[in-house]
Amino acid sequence: MKRIIAMLLLTAMLATTMFGCGFDPDDKGSIIPLYIGSEQSNYDPTAVLYDKDTVKYLGLVFQGLTVMTSEGKIEKGLAKEWYTKTDERRGEYFMYFELNESKWSDGRQLLADHFVYAWKRLLSPETKSEAAALLFDIKNAKAVKAGEMSIDNLGIAAVDNLLIEVQFEKEIDYNLFLEAVSSPALAPMRDDVVIGHEDTWATTLEEATFNGQFTLKTMEKGKATGFEKANGYRASSKDDEEVSPLKYVKPYKLLEDRTKDLAGQLSMFNNGEIYYLGQLTKSDYESNKANLVTQPLLSTLTIYFNNTKKALSSADGRKGLSMALDRNQIASIIGCGTKAATGFVSDGFYDASFGSSFRSVGGDVISASADAAKAKDLIKSGGATGSLTLTYLENDLNSEIADYCISAWSTAGASVKAQPLAKKKYEEALKSGSFDMIMLDVQGLSTNAVSVLAPYATRYSGSVVSVADDSKGYAPHVTGFENADYDAAIDAVYAASTMSERASLLHTAEKLLAESMPAAPLAFYYDYYLVSSELKNVKSSAYGYRLLEDAELKDYAEKNAAYEAKQADDGSAAA
Repeated sequence: MKRIIAMLLLTAMLATTMFGCGFDPDDKGSIIPLYIGSEQSNYDPTAVLYDKDTVKYLGLVFQGLTVMTSEGKIEKGLAKEWYTKTDERRGEYFMYFELNESKWSDGRQLLADHFVYAWKRLLSPETKSEAAALLFDIKNAKAVKAGEMSIDNLGIAAVDNLLIEVQFEKEIDYNLFLEAVSSPALAPMRDDVVIGHEDTWATTLEEATFNGQFTLKTMEKGKATGFEKANGYRASSKDDEEVSPLKYVKPYKLLEDRTKDLAGQLSMFNNGEIYYLGQLTKSDYESNKANLVTQPLLSTLTIYFNNTKKALSSADGRKGLSMALDRNQIASIIGCGTKAATGFVSDGFYDASFGSSFRSVGGDVISASADAAKAKDLIKSGGATGSLTLTYLENDLNSEIADYCISAWSTAGASVKAQPLAKKKYEEALKSGSFDMIMLDVQGLSTNAVSVLAPYATRYSGSVVSVADDSKGYAPHVTGFENADYDAAIDAVYAASTMSERASLLHTAEKLLAESMPAAPLAFYYDYYLVSSELKNVKSSAYGYRLLEDAELKDYAEKNAAYEAKQADDGSAAA
């Protein structure tokens, strides 16, 4: 064993010497053992997001036209350049995105058509995704989603292989769109991969394709998740051998060992076996608080009420159920920096400009404290006293939160039972609306509050729409919520042209939503992580995923050799 390690270390040092005056074409970069968060089984950016950790993985394997950093800076992603063209006389407003040359994980060239397909898929009446609301500034987008126009009328086209043309309904603040296209939900896709495999293409290594800096290489449930540098990222159609393998992405592999629980992950971090840790137990969070890097997330623990159920059809009843809950208590149950929700829009969203918090500007629209007496009166007057069921994804933490909620509702006069479901059945219930009440992490799909508030409006829900002649041309939010005043408030948001006008109107919309309470926001999540002093240049996006393309591990040649030798030794022992 010692002889193997010595030989590998010698090889690494010789390579460093040989290529000291230039780059080593065989130097693929560092192997970084780490732990990001909860295990993922579906990497489809358009899938229903109910887990706050999902975006942390999507941000590794997909990239859109732009990237938005945690400081609010819009950086180039797959877009090399962008520019606008306006014809005031004809009322035409265009934006063009020129793409960097890049490849998919299977080696195929990335094309402008792949963005066009992805966005048309989102706006198709047959697709269910709240991300559709991010694209409603595009000409005819709302009519296309409603089935009133053909998808061919959508104002987006591939001018050539690397140029995208977007036409807007009217002149807008183009920074709004640059922020929107930084969303992982607006990443490109390929029709040859997705069509015919809509529900499975991103669930297996055999079918999935990615376009980000990393590609998924290992997906062993309960054992390991592994990512590898995407060799095709920013590669031209004619590979340039003079470009260093480290030019665009420095790490070679990101490896998660899933055989250890959270206490075991922390032990490995403290022992120098992993260099990044993105999840802790509640008690370990407290004891390591001084060393944590934190930021607010775009994610809120929420209970959706099925507004079509008789017992939940009254705003009074829904407000009573919400008012019965002490959100400070729920935040305490979760721990790890979580805060009581005081609105539908969490602390991670900006207001009229980045750096100004939507939540701070708007103030509280929901009380963090319970009002048991008023809740009891509202539950009774609103008819929410019948037998109801709270559905949630089965795990210990969710069970503890559900137990608290059910106890509080019982005190307020509502009879609710728990329904914990395994992942597949839970996803089916959420997607189909087959629930009385369901608990989930509502993930904002952009840093603008419109991504959270617009989907509650019927024409902006992103739900599947019937194209039958007698259809309404829309389908409500999965909660079944329909309110003409709220719909008008969101229409006004999209009619506004500037960021400041939209921010003001979004505050008005959120207050209206709180009056109807189609859902009960419970807790605002905060992102946190520990990073080793050995690992440098770990940055963050505004969405709460890490930007690791520039991450550098100290003395990685020696660490790589030691890691690979240990893996070889462990494999021999297992054999």
